[in-house]
Amino acid sequence: MCGIAGIINKKYPLQLSLSLKLMTESMINRGPDDEGYMLFRNNTIPYYGDDTISKNHKHINTASQFSFKLGFGFRQLKIIDLSYRSHQPMSDLNQNYWIILNGEIYNYKEIKSELISLGYTFFSNSDTEVALNAYKEWNTKALNKFNGMFALSIFDKTKNEIFIARDRLGIKPLYFYENNEQFIFASTIKAIIDSKLYKPEINWDGLSQNFRFSIAQRPNTSFKNITALEPAHYLKIDLNNNKIEKKQYWEIPVNNQDLSLTEKQSINLINESLFKSIKYRLNADVEVGTFMSGGIDSTTLSVIASKMNPNIKVLTLGFKKFNKLDETKEAKATAALNNLNHIIAYTNSNEITDNIVNITTAYEEPYHHLPANFVLANMAAKNNLKVVLNGLGGDELFGGYDVFYKLQFWNNLKRSKKIINLLPNIYPKIKKAKTISRYTNLGEFYSHYFTNYNDDEIDKLFNHKKFPTKNTISNLYNIKHLNFTDDFEGISYYNLKSYISNHQTRAVDHSTMKFSIEGRFPMLDHNFIETAFKIPTKYKFKNNTQKYILKKLAKKYIAPSCFSMKKKGLGLPLEYWIKNEFRDLINDSIINLKNRNIFNNNQIDLILKSNNERKIWQLVSTELWINEFIK
Repeated sequence: MCGIAGIINKKYPLQLSLSLKLMTESMINRGPDDEGYMLFRNNTIPYYGDDTISKNHKHINTASQFSFKLGFGFRQLKIIDLSYRSHQPMSDLNQNYWIILNGEIYNYKEIKSELISLGYTFFSNSDTEVALNAYKEWNTKALNKFNGMFALSIFDKTKNEIFIARDRLGIKPLYFYENNEQFIFASTIKAIIDSKLYKPEINWDGLSQNFRFSIAQRPNTSFKNITALEPAHYLKIDLNNNKIEKKQYWEIPVNNQDLSLTEKQSINLINESLFKSIKYRLNADVEVGTFMSGGIDSTTLSVIASKMNPNIKVLTLGFKKFNKLDETKEAKATAALNNLNHIIAYTNSNEITDNIVNITTAYEEPYHHLPANFVLANMAAKNNLKVVLNGLGGDELFGGYDVFYKLQFWNNLKRSKKIINLLPNIYPKIKKAKTISRYTNLGEFYSHYFTNYNDDEIDKLFNHKKFPTKNTISNLYNIKHLNFTDDFEGISYYNLKSYISNHQTRAVDHSTMKFSIEGRFPMLDHNFIETAFKIPTKYKFKNNTQKYILKKLAKKYIAPSCFSMKKKGLGLPLEYWIKNEFRDLINDSIINLKNRNIFNNNQIDLILKSNNERKIWQLVSTELWINEFIK
């Protein structure tokens, strides 16, 4: 896990090494262990920085008068190969190819063996060198071989070409900004801002999506002219003519259910795939731990991980005053059943208020809730962990959310639409039923249940041009009009595309990296996802039980109390803190937001009176974001 940065001067070489250095230094939390640079005009020239381990070249400060066509910057968090040999930017032996890579290639040992059989030699034990040589050998097809989470860039000097790629689920972030003079990319938006080559402005389309879906839907962001490279996509940039080619190299495998599978066969497939995925993600040259709530996914993952690494640290976040959020009882039961090395920490509001600026800068865009991932990452850092496994993905793949349960409700409403529309709107539920019955496609239905502010509320609140979001999900993620096996599968697909790839992985990455920690997701292994999409829906939702097959698998690993616990989700007590400890923060933020005159202040007052904590915090978070980034 690292931070990467790059500047391409499109028209002619420019003296921008200071901008590259500022971008790279901006990401020190993503990589405190090493630092490196490479500048190219006619030849590639490596430079070191203040934190470089092996200082065999000139310091980047000496390049202030050097005009370059391409520059790479890199910050490293050492996870695999802790020696100086894993230093980046890294080149092949002939210095014709240069790479910067953020993330991990989990199956690098198998790929390395294949490359050795083809005549390649290696000077390091890093996965980065494997990725570089794999690209040399197979070009873009190397991506199909990678099992991992990554955002990488490779300079092919022989073709004068830049290759930029992102992993299949978008676990590792990659943003870029382009104007007539430069193409700039980095692991964080803040790094692009810190280059001083970009002046941040609000993207009202992106902010509208942020209010609706909790995050701007990628490739959009809340920053004007800042774009996120979509998951499972790559760019090729020809430095001779600045032509950019973008392609998608993987898609979630819908309409691929194997209806011949029995329940037992399905359980075995999931068990085998999950074991393999966890084993890959336990591979590191530093200590690995797990996050464990009391729910099905993280407890199952933690127990399986403990069978491969018996003394692995298992971390649980607890709440002494808030029983509706606390899952320590269930977590303790599973830990006792499996003799886990279980560590519990409790949080309070001060941990949030004392770090409100850090949280805002880490998340980079507004968010309608408080980030429990930030607290968990801090807990991991205090326990000297550099890698932590996370159970994200189980709900999305196996139907853990209410939206899956309500699919039948939607289908019933559609069949009864004519009758429902004759009813008077004397009750809110009737009005809501009419609205849901009018949704014509699955994307609209999905959007209804993953909404903070709807379009009508956004239109009334925003003083700027309106950007409808009703069809955003379908228009972005189903432009090929994919045929889903059933609606359940379609919701899983949209969950992975919108909620996982845009929001959840970004939230965990930005939180963990604030503390120089790498988060890994066994249930987001693309092989595990492909296996899950083979399993018939009837085994995911059976006997009115959500996540049926995952629960059947988990029975042999976790405590019975985990199954009877009402789903709580990972969160912090925002509803209580807003009315108590956060009152001054909220009042000050709302006053400042009103003074900007970018929203309808009368609508802000109505939102405050509604006592809807998520809508209120969305406003507070937006003010904090504007103050920190936009000014």
